[in-house]
Amino acid sequence: MKNISFAKIKMWIKQELVLTIALFLGCVSSIFSTPHLYYIDWDVLCVLWALMVVVAGLKTVKFLDWTAIELLNCCQSYKQVVVALVGLTFVSSMFVTNDVALLTFVPLALVIGKTIKMDMPQVIILQTLAANLGSMFTPPGNPQNLFLYAHYNYSALGFFKVMLVPTVLSIIYIGVIIYFQRNKPLQLELPALAKPDRKLTTIYLVLLALNVGAVLHLLDKYIALAITAVVVLAVNRKLVKEVDYSLLLTFIGFFVFIGNISHTELVSYLRDHILGTTEGTYLAALISSQFISNVPAAMLLAGLTREADALLLGVNIGGLGTLIASMASVISYKFFAAEHPYQAGGYLRMFLYYNFMGLVIIGAITYLTSIVNYTNYLDVSVFREMTEYIHF
Repeated sequence: MKNISFAKIKMWIKQELVLTIALFLGCVSSIFSTPHLYYIDWDVLCVLWALMVVVAGLKTVKFLDWTAIELLNCCQSYKQVVVALVGLTFVSSMFVTNDVALLTFVPLALVIGKTIKMDMPQVIILQTLAANLGSMFTPPGNPQNLFLYAHYNYSALGFFKVMLVPTVLSIIYIGVIIYFQRNKPLQLELPALAKPDRKLTTIYLVLLALNVGAVLHLLDKYIALAITAVVVLAVNRKLVKEVDYSLLLTFIGFFVFIGNISHTELVSYLRDHILGTTEGTYLAALISSQFISNVPAAMLLAGLTREADALLLGVNIGGLGTLIASMASVISYKFFAAEHPYQAGGYLRMFLYYNFMGLVIIGAITYLTSIVNYTNYLDVSVFREMTEYIHF
C-alpha cells in the first residue's frame, strides 16, 4: 500500500509539476517571510474561474466541435483543410484560451489525418503555433495575459495596441508556411454532429461575452462572477467540477512566493539593474519563458519591473521556442505522441525548428519596432551588469 501511495504521489507531481513548484516556493518562502492575504490577486482568480466554467459549458454542448466540422465539410482542397484547422485554432484561442483551442481541434485534426494523407506533424505544429500566437492578442486568450492585464491595469485599447504588431507578424509567419505547402483537391465527409442545444449555447455565449466584458473593464468583475455562478448552478452545476483548480492554486502559490520575496536584496538588484529597462525586461521575459514557461515567468517578473509592455510582449513571444515555453504546447505533443509514438522524435525536431525560427523572426522584428527606436541600439550595460553579477 505504501508503494502504491508513493507511486500515486509521484505520478501526481509529474502531472502537476508547475503547481508543485509554485506551492513549494510559496511554502518555503513563507518560512522566512510572513505571507499576507493581500499578496493574492483575487480579481484575477475570480475572472479566471468564471471564464473556465463558461468554456467548460461550451465544451459540453460541443459548440466548437460542431462549428469546426461544418466548416471543414465545405473544404475542397488539402490547403483549405489546413487553413480551416489552423484558422479555427488561431481565432478561437483568443476567446477560449490556447489550452482549450488545442484540446478541441488537435484531436479533430488527428481524426482527419486518418481519413486523408496529411503531413500530421506539421499540421499539429501549425495548430500549436496558432493557439499560442492567436491567444496573445486578447486579455482572456491565456493566463499570463489575464494576469498582466489586471496587474498593470491596462485599458483595452492600450493592450491591443501593444499586441497588434506581433499578432500581425504571427499571421504572416503562419500564412507563409501554409502558402508553401503542397495542395491537392479533396472532399471531406466528416460525420455530422447534432446541432448544439440552442438555448444552452446562447446562455454560455452570453456568459462568455459578459466575462470578456468584465476583463475589458466594461462591467464589474464581481457582478459578472455572481451572474455566472448563479446561471451555471441553475443550468448545469456539474460544470463547477470541470474548472482547472490546479491552475488557480498555481496562481496562489506564485502570488505568495512573489509577495514573500519582494523585499529581498536579490529582487532589489534585479529590479534596479536588469529589469529596470525596457530591453532588459523584454529579453529576461523571452529567456526565462524558455525554461520555466511563460505563465510563471510573467508572474515572477511582474513583481520586479514597471516595464509592462516589454514584459507582455516578452512572455507572449517567449511562448515560442522550447516545448515547455508554453505549457499549451505540451498538450499537442501528448496527443500526437499517443497517436503516432514512432513519429514523436521527428515531431519534436520539426516543432523546435518552426518555433525557434518564429521566435527569432517575430521576436527580432518586435524588438526593433516596439522595444527600441530604429535610431537606438541595445544598451549593452544591461548585459555587462548581468555578467558581473553572475561572476560575483
